[in-house]
Amino acid sequence: MPNAADETAVLTENLKDMGLDDEMTAKCLMLINQKRYTELEKLLKAYRQTLLDSVHKYNDRIDCLDYFTYHLRKNGGI
Repeated sequence: MPNAADETAVLTENLKDMGLDDEMTAKCLMLINQKRYTELEKLLKAYRQTLLDSVHKYNDRIDCLDYFTYHLRKNGGI
């Protein structure tokens, strides 16, 4: 049976893998320890939306790049 330190280490690693900084990781761990799961879920949903917004922003940039290079090729620029 894993001890609390092992569980905390695993949770911390998972939170870091999500890209959370030290402050957000600590806040999530605090909410987990206090069993404030509704608040934790709200926090994680907001972070997820932030990540999705980044994905969409960079996807738009890739689309613009593709469109630009397409036109360059079409007009003999590449």
